Amino acid sequence: MKLFHRIFATFCMVIILAIFIVSFSFWLIQEKLAQSQFSQQRSIEINLLSNALMTFQSQGERATRELLDRWGNSPAGRNVLIIKGNDKLDLLNRSITKEEITHAYEYAVKHPNSNLSMIYYDPFGEEYLFFIRDFDREQVKRLPSLIIPGLPLEPVWHELIIFAATLVVGLILAYILASNISKPIRILEFGMNRLAAGELDARVSQQLDDRKDELANLGVQFDKMAAQLQQLVERERHLLHHVSHEMRSPLARIQAIVGLLQARPEKQEQYIARLEGELTRMDTLVGELLTLSRLETANIPMEKESITLLPFIAQVVEDSQAVAEQKQHHIALDTSHLNPNTCIMGNESYLYRAFDNVIRNAMKYSPNGSRIQVRAYDDRKTVHVEIQDNGPGIKPDQLPHIFTAFYRADSSNGQDGTGLGLAITKHIAQQHDGKLIADNVAPNGLKMHFIFPKYTPPSGHKKTSAQHR
Repeated sequence: MKLFHRIFATFCMVIILAIFIVSFSFWLIQEKLAQSQFSQQRSIEINLLSNALMTFQSQGERATRELLDRWGNSPAGRNVLIIKGNDKLDLLNRSITKEEITHAYEYAVKHPNSNLSMIYYDPFGEEYLFFIRDFDREQVKRLPSLIIPGLPLEPVWHELIIFAATLVVGLILAYILASNISKPIRILEFGMNRLAAGELDARVSQQLDDRKDELANLGVQFDKMAAQLQQLVERERHLLHHVSHEMRSPLARIQAIVGLLQARPEKQEQYIARLEGELTRMDTLVGELLTLSRLETANIPMEKESITLLPFIAQVVEDSQAVAEQKQHHIALDTSHLNPNTCIMGNESYLYRAFDNVIRNAMKYSPNGSRIQVRAYDDRKTVHVEIQDNGPGIKPDQLPHIFTAFYRADSSNGQDGTGLGLAITKHIAQQHDGKLIADNVAPNGLKMHFIFPKYTPPSGHKKTSAQHR
């Protein structure tokens, strides 16, 4: 059974059940009220009958007739009857059937102490029958009305018509409610089928704009999921395209070197050295691809520990000085605004690689003899590391793309590299709940700004300083 049919059937049963529950509840209330009214009227009738008998005994027939006449306009008074002898009329000449008189007389004979029907003789021996009309009638038990409480069960055609009309309205409401719930689910199902068929641009939230409920929120979440999936697939396609391109070039060179080795074996040593260089570049590329893949997989745990930033960043700079001296660069470290005890929670190996990548890029794109500025400082909640070079910078329209894998800005000028370094560095920062921001500085140069949350280790916790080599 489809979801729509289940929802529709459920609403129908609920509506029909509600109709009967409400009707039966009203019937019970009216039954209680009717019983109370009947008991109250019967009590009044008994009191009136008793008063009439007492008046007859003390004042006679004429006074009793006047008393009945005064009561004649009340419902209880009209039910108090007095029959004289064999008359078929009471003292007020009200018509009474012979069967009623006979029944009341027999009841009075069988129940001489009853207050509902009594026989009395006047001083002259005249017989009088005092009784209440329908004295032996109890409250009538009505069957529950189908729709309208209090109506008799027969005839029921008018109630059947009302019931049918109510049922039709209920079915229409059930259909509207079921459609209102199942329609967005069908839209989501259609969107999922499109997504499963490879249509990554499938979106559903626009079709649910008229709703402001959880199903509309589900549509928004579906669109976010589809957008992320589309972005992921496009990124994978982009990565596959660039990997194939990057691998093709060294493979072509290796193939050419092998051909040269076969043609000119006397230069074997030279060609083998070139071959080793190409293999090293391929190994570096594959290694960085694996690193990037691991970092992009957020469910792979990364071991982290408390790291004291000051000795750690000092060690990174010291290790980079040897490379900097080859191009007459100078790396200046400024930690004057960094608390010596400031810590961050992170993986030392990955953080070392992130800082080292940026420092090496700064040296690569800065002219010989440049000054590379590394500045570390902290505030109340965060830790900052800025690395600024003296290179040409990045064009503003290219700046947002430099963290994309294999992206090479115009300012790279054909420099060697895989194009994965900054992508890896960006992911390392994100894996540490941090940020990496790139910005041009005047008059020239590029500043890379790391921001990490500050970590306060518990008392007695051993901090890790620079251990990486």
